[in-house]
Amino acid sequence: MHEGGWTIIAQANGAFTFHSPVGKPLAQEPPRERIDNVLVWLHEWAQQRNLDLGPEVNTPQGDGTTPDYDLVVSGLLSAG
Repeated sequence: MHEGGWTIIAQANGAFTFHSPVGKPLAQEPPRERIDNVLVWLHEWAQQRNLDLGPEVNTPQGDGTTPDYDLVVSGLLSAG
């Protein structure tokens, strides 16, 4: 179903199980706790980790030049 051989199996009760390429089921994770104000939570999370997150964080650093795709693909292929 997915690259690398991962599979999803639908159960009779409507649930799904996810299996690794060797057939081992992934452990189910409990539901995450609800976060009422995600912006406050994210700000506190960043402060605890001394991260300086501001409006410029997601500003692209590229200059608009078209990537050298030949170089990119050659590098990926040579890496195996």
